[in-house]
Amino acid sequence: MHLLGRPGGEPGEVFAFFEEKQEKRLHKVRHGMEQSEVDGLLILSRPNVRYLSGFTGTSGFLLVTRGSAFLFADFRYRQQAREETPGFEVVDIKSPGSFQEAAEVVLDHGLGSLGVEEAHISLREYSQLKKALGEEIVPVPLSGTVEAVRAIKDRDEVEQIFAAAEIADGALREVLPLVKPGVSEHEVACELEYRMRRGGSERAPFDVIVASGARSALPHGVAGGKIIGEGEPVIIDLGATRGGYCSDMTRTFFVGTPDREQEEVYTRVLHAQEAALEHLRAGLSGAEADRLARGYLEDCGLGKYFGHGLGHGVGLEVHELPTLSPRGKDLLQEGMVFTVEPGVYIEGWGGVRIEDLVVLEAGGPRVLSRKEKSLESSILSRGVM
Repeated sequence: MHLLGRPGGEPGEVFAFFEEKQEKRLHKVRHGMEQSEVDGLLILSRPNVRYLSGFTGTSGFLLVTRGSAFLFADFRYRQQAREETPGFEVVDIKSPGSFQEAAEVVLDHGLGSLGVEEAHISLREYSQLKKALGEEIVPVPLSGTVEAVRAIKDRDEVEQIFAAAEIADGALREVLPLVKPGVSEHEVACELEYRMRRGGSERAPFDVIVASGARSALPHGVAGGKIIGEGEPVIIDLGATRGGYCSDMTRTFFVGTPDREQEEVYTRVLHAQEAALEHLRAGLSGAEADRLARGYLEDCGLGKYFGHGLGHGVGLEVHELPTLSPRGKDLLQEGMVFTVEPGVYIEGWGGVRIEDLVVLEAGGPRVLSRKEKSLESSILSRGVM
């Protein structure tokens, strides 16, 4: 086993800045380890690895103990690991996915127990880890230790998420003139992806959703070959990525003047979202937050068509903590970034979803999505974009 360590010389200002930030994050993770009564935590989730160490490679994992932190990576990432992970000891492993070197560190440091991210390890990997550790240590399945820390965003994280949201907003504004009868959903989605990448998005955090007509009743109706028709609703759900952080926004449009029922459903969904945004605050549970919009839609007779939760956390992943749903137990806290996205989906008729990305602050939620969402702005035939 060979410790690569950090680059030589005095750390520069950038290294010092990241070391301070990562140490604060590690301190919080170690507090979670104490509560779970483990001496070490093996971290396999790529977003969690990046969050704690700064490592952006596609293969590698971490071991965090009460007093040390290690990054395990193979020869492909030696230089990258040294450059990206101040404050971590970088351990060279012989082959991708090998736990032998990690087991040696665990035993050398006399750890009595080792937590493992159960949601991010396969049965095969778990068996390999147990074999490497031998009979002395049995891995302890843990869940959400790092994710709970990630749920509270710092200022830099919010700025990256806002930058991603701005990219998506700009792309949508550019592409809206192309949303008209005779154009396929696939064409619209391709244009959105291209404009976001051109605008600075590093990747698409999820497949762009463009669902028109009756297909708009599919909450995850990924764009297909269907041709958009006159008078149809079109749901567009898109997101960009900046600095590793994601954005997520949905708007519903009408190609041509909507009929009375379409106007009514759209207005109800918009009012449900506005009710939630007005009353969201720190201390509410995810279920209580969900109820702010769901209760309104139920009073309107539309509750049975709202089949998903009100929102979800957004950060290094497009779906993370907190969860705003009827089963959401997470308590909302200042610094959390999440979506607020009530929707109504009626099979054979179509659907309406309006989704904003918000950061929860002392005075309530601050909306990061800027695209207008009034009924008038959703009617493309009037030229209001």
